[in-house]
Amino acid sequence: MKKLKFTLNAETGTLSESDAKRYFSTVGFATFAFTVIYFVSSVLLGYAISYFAPFLYESTLICNFIYNLISLIPLYALAFPVLYGILRRLPRDRVQPEKMGAGGFFKGLCVALFVMMAGNYVSQFLINIFQLITGKALSNPVAEATSNQSFWINLLFVAIVAPILEELVFRKVLCDRLLPLGEGYTVVLSAAIFALAHGNFFQFFYAFLLGALFALIYVKTGRLRYSILYHGILNFLGAVVSSWLLKRVEHLITEDSLAHLAELGAQGDMTALQEMLQSYILPMVPLLAYELVVIVGSVCGMVFLIVGYKKIRLEKGLLSPPKEGRVANVFLNVGVAAALTAFAGIFLLSLMG
Repeated sequence: MKKLKFTLNAETGTLSESDAKRYFSTVGFATFAFTVIYFVSSVLLGYAISYFAPFLYESTLICNFIYNLISLIPLYALAFPVLYGILRRLPRDRVQPEKMGAGGFFKGLCVALFVMMAGNYVSQFLINIFQLITGKALSNPVAEATSNQSFWINLLFVAIVAPILEELVFRKVLCDRLLPLGEGYTVVLSAAIFALAHGNFFQFFYAFLLGALFALIYVKTGRLRYSILYHGILNFLGAVVSSWLLKRVEHLITEDSLAHLAELGAQGDMTALQEMLQSYILPMVPLLAYELVVIVGSVCGMVFLIVGYKKIRLEKGLLSPPKEGRVANVFLNVGVAAALTAFAGIFLLSLMG
């Protein structure tokens, strides 16, 4: 495709309003095409496998493997090439590589833990309000998927494959094409697209906050490996380790076991109650240790974020949009409107599902 050309206003040193809208519209249209192609092709592929090869779903292990492939093949074999083909028409900017250092990496990891927990709390709070108002129970698709899969399937696809591919798309490809607009636009827009691409409210808020953090780290260091490592570690802790630990104790936290504990307490049978509680302690220790590590890391991350927030400086881009009409330039164009419409439809389907 032919490269798009943009010129700066000689007086203001920024893009014209029409050029700014054209830039945002191109990003929006690329996102729209990426989203629609992925959604439609994954549904069709799932139906095709169910119709032509239903035997693949007979084995739990094979079924889980197929489930992950259904997500990956349409996304990166079909949707991503279209996204890249459209975005490559835009100018590209790169940042000068900078080393983070071990101390900086540790601080960033703690901040990422805090951001993940904060986003999860916001999501859960709003979902609880929605459920209270509508009376409709919502299920977390990620928790359901990871809890039904083996440790090794989760490790491969959730903690290794997904972070690498997602960072290549949403940080490397997308951020490189947004950087000419400026670091502020890059961080916010790439985070918003990353969050919306998850397609459900359970992941939206923490995905947005983490996407912003990963984008900031990428544009400031120029090193994709940092965001890949952070993404992989968080997925490993939040989806692989937590799921595995919960499976080890799920037989202890049942209605029958809790009722039995309550019954022993009501009867005053302290000896039997103590023996039952002791049988609970050892299996629960790894889970409690995991929770403690996450909480301590998150508290440290909150402190690091508060202390370092004022030091963050977002640089202007070579093709900065005009200050006037910022909201209109971003949203009042065909490409972004199409993308938001597609995302709205997918989110509505997630609520209905």
